[in-house]
Amino acid sequence: MQLLCPEIEEADGLILISPTHNYNVTAWMKAFIDRLYCFYIFNDERPRGSSSRLARQGRKAIIAAVGEQSTREDDIGFTLDAMRLPIEALGYEIIDELPVIGIFDKGKVKADTQLLDQARKMGEKLAKEIKS
Repeated sequence: MQLLCPEIEEADGLILISPTHNYNVTAWMKAFIDRLYCFYIFNDERPRGSSSRLARQGRKAIIAAVGEQSTREDDIGFTLDAMRLPIEALGYEIIDELPVIGIFDKGKVKADTQLLDQARKMGEKLAKEIKS
């Protein structure tokens, strides 16, 4: 994270994508999000208030969750929330979310042209939002 933190501070946008493991983000995504804790600033009051060094800078993000076994969006559980809530707390505006369901086999996503088009449009939207 010591190498990533300066990159995160410099970037105006963030893209987070996680497979769904037991209705939640992967352990690696959770570890990444937990390590963003260094961007919080806490005061000495009780209960402690906090702010973020990344807030109020026009930062934008998009998030996606991949639930492989099912065709029901409910089966991705808390995956999008587990990314959205801490990223918003850090000061990012989530401009789009993509729940991906029913993608299990390696390379299968390449065959879903509608999904790829949706992801491309999300990336374009993020780039446009960052530029403005």
